[in-house]
Amino acid sequence: MHLRPWQRHSLVLTVAGAVYVLYGVVSLGLGHLSPDRSATLHLALHPLPNVHISPYVWAGVWVFVGLLALASTRWPPQSKTWGYAAMSGLATCWAVVYALGIPLGAPVSNIGAALVWFLVSFLWWAISGLVNPDDIPEVHSGKGT
Repeated sequence: MHLRPWQRHSLVLTVAGAVYVLYGVVSLGLGHLSPDRSATLHLALHPLPNVHISPYVWAGVWVFVGLLALASTRWPPQSKTWGYAAMSGLATCWAVVYALGIPLGAPVSNIGAALVWFLVSFLWWAISGLVNPDDIPEVHSGKGT
C-alpha cells in the first residue's frame, strides 16, 4: 500500500474536496436553515410525503464526499481520478434536487442553481479525463538546442 506522487489532479481534488467539506459544514451544518433555503431544498429535505431528512444528514453527505475526494488525491496508486466520480455524482444529485423541487413547491429560481450544479457535475467528469502534465511524454524534435 503506497501512495502515488502528488500531481495536478491531486491539487484539483484537494481544493474541490475542501470546498465540498466546507459547503457541507457552512451551508448545511451550521445553524438553522431559513424558510427560503428550506424551500429551495424541498426535495432534499422531504423526498417522500411524511419523510423529513435533516439538513445535518446532507451536511454529512457533503463532508463525506469531500473527504473521499481528499483521499483520492494520493490513493490508490492505480486510480488517479475516482474522486471526481464521487463529486460529480453528488453535484448531479444536488442539481436534480433543485430542478425537481420546482414542481414540488420550491421557487422557480431553483433552475439557476440546478444549471450551475449540472455544470459543476459535467466539469468534474470532463476534468477526470484530462492527463496530468507529468504524464505527458516529452517530445524532442531531434534538432540540437
